[in-house]
Amino acid sequence: MKKVLWLLVSLILTFDLLCLYTWVSPGKKAFAMSGGEYTIAAYYLAQLFQCGRLIVVGIVDTVNTQGVKIGEPLPEGALETYKGLTPAIFGRLMADEFVSRTGIKIKQTTLGKGKGSRNLYNKPDKWEETQLKKLASPSYPKNVGFGEFTRLEGSGPLVYRYILPVYIEKSCLKCHGDPANSPTGDGRDITGHLMEGYQGGELRGGISVTMPIVEEKNIVFMESSTEEEGVATGR
Repeated sequence: MKKVLWLLVSLILTFDLLCLYTWVSPGKKAFAMSGGEYTIAAYYLAQLFQCGRLIVVGIVDTVNTQGVKIGEPLPEGALETYKGLTPAIFGRLMADEFVSRTGIKIKQTTLGKGKGSRNLYNKPDKWEETQLKKLASPSYPKNVGFGEFTRLEGSGPLVYRYILPVYIEKSCLKCHGDPANSPTGDGRDITGHLMEGYQGGELRGGISVTMPIVEEKNIVFMESSTEEEGVATGR
């Protein structure tokens, strides 16, 4: 119930922040926000994304168990059949839909405990790799994200980038924990991937948010596919 309430709060706050966009010339929106407001917007987008993943974590065993409905206890000895749904797959599908609608890229990424990400989609780019190493440092405060204005690939378009750390929870260990606890007895999880050997509380990775912006004089624009027109708002 708490996760659902947090999801609703995140939805409301994220909507309010994104309403700070002002429609401008065809195909663009103005971002009438300060640097700190970019951070707040990115933080709530990342939290919203994480809420969706955690909800899937809570129901994935039910989804993969035959004859059980969401909310019902799992019967002992019930047949578990992998149906292609994991928090990572859900996150990728949600991110693909979101970027197609908003131009904002959200991505779950990880160094995989030195083993890399499980798939190329979540492989960190250079900026993400740098930030993940920073988040993993013992001196870096836990549960604190990082954001900055930067250019893609050094000289590319100006963007605002933010990463929110994600830590291993008890429910994550079934797939990412000790290979000795493999449900198939071969060190792999139900999806067929090798288990990484994480322990609870370890940094799993991060949720990366990239907000594409274009500067025109004293106005910050965000790329959009809208055809509406309006009045630009200066920053």
